[in-house]
Amino acid sequence: MTNIKRTFSFFLSTVLFITVFAPAAFAVPKNTVGCDVYPTVVVPGIFQSDVRFYDENGNEKLNSAGEKYSKPFFMEASNDIVKDALENALLPIAKMLITQRDKDNKSAQAIADVLGRAMFENIKLDEYGRPVKDIRATEYNTSLANLSEEDREYALDQIPLEEYVEKVGLDHLYFFSYVSTGNIKATAERLFDLIQIAKRETGHDKVNILPISQGGSLFNALMQVYIDKGLDFSDDVNRVCFIVPASDGAAVLGDIYRYGLLDDDDALYGYMFPSLLDDDQQALAYLINIILRIMPNADLNAILDKAVDTLIEDYLENSTCLWALIPSADYPACRAKYLEDEDSVHIVKETDWYYTAQLNHRSRILEAQAKGVEFFDIVDYNYTLYKICDSWDKVNADGIIHTDSESLGATTVAVDKPLPEGYAQANTFCTDKSHRHIDDARLVDASSGILCETTFFFKGQNHETTARNNVIIKLAVRIITDGSFKNVHSDPAFPQFNYARDSRDFIKDVNRWKTADTSSLSPENTQKLASAIAKAETAINSTYMKTEDFDAVRDEFDKTVFEIQNGTAKPEEKPRVFLKLVTKILKIFSDILLKFFGGNGWSDILLFKNINCGGK
Repeated sequence: MTNIKRTFSFFLSTVLFITVFAPAAFAVPKNTVGCDVYPTVVVPGIFQSDVRFYDENGNEKLNSAGEKYSKPFFMEASNDIVKDALENALLPIAKMLITQRDKDNKSAQAIADVLGRAMFENIKLDEYGRPVKDIRATEYNTSLANLSEEDREYALDQIPLEEYVEKVGLDHLYFFSYVSTGNIKATAERLFDLIQIAKRETGHDKVNILPISQGGSLFNALMQVYIDKGLDFSDDVNRVCFIVPASDGAAVLGDIYRYGLLDDDDALYGYMFPSLLDDDQQALAYLINIILRIMPNADLNAILDKAVDTLIEDYLENSTCLWALIPSADYPACRAKYLEDEDSVHIVKETDWYYTAQLNHRSRILEAQAKGVEFFDIVDYNYTLYKICDSWDKVNADGIIHTDSESLGATTVAVDKPLPEGYAQANTFCTDKSHRHIDDARLVDASSGILCETTFFFKGQNHETTARNNVIIKLAVRIITDGSFKNVHSDPAFPQFNYARDSRDFIKDVNRWKTADTSSLSPENTQKLASAIAKAETAINSTYMKTEDFDAVRDEFDKTVFEIQNGTAKPEEKPRVFLKLVTKILKIFSDILLKFFGGNGWSDILLFKNINCGGK
């Protein structure tokens, strides 16, 4: 259930977010420590910060079962959630199922209320965007060198920058920690403060910034903070390396705020759940498609709409960090939908403040670039958005963030859909017409992006596995440590267009075998292992390799070590015949129902009433 849990968590709170004010600036001489590498401030993505729930005594709060609340939603104990559901939702749901009518949307409201209390009650914010309860991020107002071992390990586990530490040192690495559902303006002011701390502690006059995912929206807010203070961003910043930034929000969240969850018949009773569940859970997915018909179609849609509206209006409406993830094109409509009441006057001031930053972020980047700030961008693309929103088949993306937002304007059509026949490279931001900024599959034209000369693309990379691609991390470290590395032409080892990989566990396995005691192995197996490790390291150390080629090396390594360990070849994974048969039967049944009865519920189908054939 991993995928659906992640998706559920993302759309309810999310995809990809950021509290004291310090002196505005420090007069620091440049490079007083004799170091030619600027310190780096990492701005992580959604839910990558250590956030905790405290009681009135300042201790970590325990739930009714005596357990610490788990991040990021700090939900109550399971027994309390079940009790709430039984007391407040069971009766209206039962009435709806019996009567096949949800009179006055009582069932929909009851379900939405229980879900809201379970998921978001403890992270709710007041009308000023402040947490109602004591929810705080662990703040690191110093470099990793001065943190506890526990905090240091936490930061490096979120963003694996061990190679940076080896090259530059812990004293030049700063990890900004924040509440992803908190206040965007207050958070950006704290980030400004951390930049001043990094300058003061290291003796440098500038820093490098590494904004990741939601950190991209926080970066926009940071530039607005500089303007509000009457300061020049370029005075403090040397280089910026974005990694899959939500620079113009995330289409998934914009769609949900604006339209709700995708609930047309084809999606709800067809492809949504099969797309969210893993391959070995497809039988469950088609079973869900069938079971959903126990509710009338109109009432099921009403429940989904009410759930989204209730969660936003009652729990998420005051989270300006989440509002910062709404694409600029969607903000006016979402603002009109949720922020027109008198209680929202303070939040509107802050969301409008961020909207200004969002609308101007590309021009401000170009202005800073003209003043000497160097900008780089690392983008994942050609991975379909989760199929829970209207845009899933209309934009290119990395599963969560659409490519236009990440790439700051690169031209794409949709996943696996090439640019139109006869399309010519735009060269909007490339002055050298000899440069080729279109990938081999003609899926993206980078030349229309404002950073076309310094943006790197990784085809097929999923947003959630970005940090597991060692080439992306290696590239980011190169950018923020090597001043001679200037653009996509600087090193053939890092071409503009590259490929996805998931290498973290593979690297761990290879390193484990490199240090394993092999004294008991036969000479033949010793040679086999050495050869397998050599091939694996070649693939791992390569900075350009197609996904299927990398996966083939990883699979070969797994088979070799299995054979060495077990004395026999690794058996091919046999298909689970019974599960495969059940899945096929359930799929056929689900498809037939959708084709002939559309979104009608079981009562409509069995009583032959209100039959609406085909998906709407």
